Amino acid sequence: MDGARLMQLSERLANLIISKSVLISLLVGFVVNVVLMSGVAFADSVPLPQEGDAIHKGVASCASSVCHGAVAAKAGSNVLMNEYRTWSLHDRHARAYKTLLSDDSKLIAKKLGLENAHEAKVCLDCHSDNVPSAQRGRRFQLSDGVGCEACHGGAELWIKTHTEPEATHASNLSQGMYPTEDPALRSQLCLSCHLGTHSSTLQKLASHDIMGAGHPRLSFELDTFTILQPEHYVKDADYAKRKPDITSPQVWASGQAGAAQRTLELLASKRFHNGGMFPEVSFYDCHSCHHPMNKIRWSGKEGLAPGSIRLNDAYLQMTGVLLAQLLPAKEKAWISGIKTLQLAAQKNVNAVSEQAKLMLKEMPAITARFKQPQSQDQQKELLKRILLLAQQGEFSDYTTAEQVVMACSVLFSSLSIEKSLSKTLDALYEALGDEHKFQPNKLQRAAASALKAVERQL
Repeated sequence: MDGARLMQLSERLANLIISKSVLISLLVGFVVNVVLMSGVAFADSVPLPQEGDAIHKGVASCASSVCHGAVAAKAGSNVLMNEYRTWSLHDRHARAYKTLLSDDSKLIAKKLGLENAHEAKVCLDCHSDNVPSAQRGRRFQLSDGVGCEACHGGAELWIKTHTEPEATHASNLSQGMYPTEDPALRSQLCLSCHLGTHSSTLQKLASHDIMGAGHPRLSFELDTFTILQPEHYVKDADYAKRKPDITSPQVWASGQAGAAQRTLELLASKRFHNGGMFPEVSFYDCHSCHHPMNKIRWSGKEGLAPGSIRLNDAYLQMTGVLLAQLLPAKEKAWISGIKTLQLAAQKNVNAVSEQAKLMLKEMPAITARFKQPQSQDQQKELLKRILLLAQQGEFSDYTTAEQVVMACSVLFSSLSIEKSLSKTLDALYEALGDEHKFQPNKLQRAAASALKAVERQL
């Protein structure tokens, strides 16, 4: 099913009425169980690979033909053994560093006053496995881009034992391997580049000045981006013995919770406002300002006055949609909290910080619930609710509309209606279209048609 969905997603993103800028924003994110299913994986429960203490041995340490560099998958092995080749030939993470050598990157660096992009920490932190020099092994190279250890953690300890017959996934985790199979923790890892972070060691953020210099707008949805990357594992019986069976809707929901959490953390931090005249404008909805002057999109949403710029609350909105089905007792307060946050962003920094901190208190319960499986009935109701709200014009901003369409793709696939309603999903992608020419009423019409088709099908 994932293979078929990969082909369909690629075709839709490549062939439908989606502009080059949208494609770039959707793809740029690529360049950039113990605790897992039983407990709440919150932001600081497991250090990110770039924040751990282990030595990063380098991609070459995994690339041997008797290790993970085999030409083809190895029969009888519990892992494919050709993971390095899959990464190096097909995974955009492998080309992340090379992007910094492009003419576009050179121009961006020049505009930012940087000597070059491929040596600047602000660029390398996301475009490579930029650990401190003291943690770089003999075969480590920044030019490898976002390599094995950028996701799986420094291999100093686990590389010695992970091939031993008695090794288990739990023992690998205890030696510093990062648990990417846990959707909540995977979201925290991916979002460190695809959204930003504010830790003491990592200051990742595609800020407004970086985007003003030419960096594409970032867009991310955990399940869709996971599917679009080439898998270097097979979910067979052996895999199931070692790791939990996580469904696409679980990954999607965990990704939304993780992104909502990270958004609130950033808003509550100095990343939102460091004392200058303006707050960090990248936290606001790009299209509040970047639209033709003859296309006024003010809707009075959240009680904001005409001319107000809205915070980019796409992940918060989608979390609210999920709460209605998965944790209904918290939905009303969450939706009210979003409105309060938007109004606070028109007042002062402290008001934003306090409201973000207040909403963050709800995240442990939300994260725990969202990572649990969803029944088919719950998925059906989620899909219908999303389409109904879209039909009613609730998602008039482009950043949320992106999340809506990708969510529909996740649920169409999980409910096995993607093939039978392929044209319906195509229409939703077509309504999304070019972000610079987005017309909310087109999405409303496509959603209304899709809702009728889904109700007939389900």
